[in-house]
Amino acid sequence: MPVTIKNVAEKANVSIATVSRYLNHSGYVSPTAALKIKQAIADVGYKQKTTSFISTQVKLVEVNFPNIDNPFYAELFEYLSSYLKEKGYDCILHLDHFRIQDFDYYLDRFKKHEISSLITSSLLNISKKDLNRNFPIISFDRKISPKIPTVQSNNLDAGTQIAQAVLSRGKQKILIIAGAKEDYYPINDRIKGMMRVFNNNNMKITLRSLNASESIIAKKIMIQQFLQKNEYDAICCTDDITALLAKQSSDLLKINPLITGFDGTNLIQTLFPSLITVRQHTKELAQLMSDLLIKKMLHPLYPLEDIYILPVHLVNQFNQ
Repeated sequence: MPVTIKNVAEKANVSIATVSRYLNHSGYVSPTAALKIKQAIADVGYKQKTTSFISTQVKLVEVNFPNIDNPFYAELFEYLSSYLKEKGYDCILHLDHFRIQDFDYYLDRFKKHEISSLITSSLLNISKKDLNRNFPIISFDRKISPKIPTVQSNNLDAGTQIAQAVLSRGKQKILIIAGAKEDYYPINDRIKGMMRVFNNNNMKITLRSLNASESIIAKKIMIQQFLQKNEYDAICCTDDITALLAKQSSDLLKINPLITGFDGTNLIQTLFPSLITVRQHTKELAQLMSDLLIKKMLHPLYPLEDIYILPVHLVNQFNQ
């Protein structure tokens, strides 16, 4: 007589529904019940007829970033690929250029067992049905669904720290430049943190934004237009590349506003060592995302938090 999930449920002293959720990754099962079911499966010799798209044999992690023009993403991918390599996984990079991704592309990759898991920095069009399949997905900086854990830096606090640094230097007329208006997350929280401080101190604020799809030259020309009238004594940028372009534009116009950035990558700190910026801890972000992803692959029913927020720190806060 074939062994059924009823036999497993009786052996584990749980309901048949609980065993079904465990086997099909279709709902919450407590860690204690999961261990009982796992042991019961081994004891009774149950063999599952699986249609799962998730393969523990495949060791390839797809990493989806908007671009690598920003050295932050390049640095983060370097840490991800290095740390995952230590754990026995390879990485492949997919660039979406700030477009919302249709999950069907990744679903097909899972079905064909071409990838084992996904780390994404973009929003996903994903159905409730696919969410319930509990695919091993970790999101960076984008709140896709409570079922997909999000890892991010404390962007709100970072914006606050930047604004306080500007305020401490007696600046009054502030230009905030959003380096990629398409990148609503996490730029929105960075700007909120700045605005909270500036508004509380009655500062004069102007907000401008750039298109992520524009070339570096086009962005530089636009920034020069922003600065043409020399109206600002501080320029707060939502990323370091925009800050670097603001510095070049200021030098060309022979003006000297205080400039701040965001990300604090090793490359930008080398090219622009005096820049006041916020350092995102790319190594720690990469390790946390990798550890959560591996846990989700190996223990799909283990409960994870909805969101993990890592601290940031201000760099060159004493520069004038």
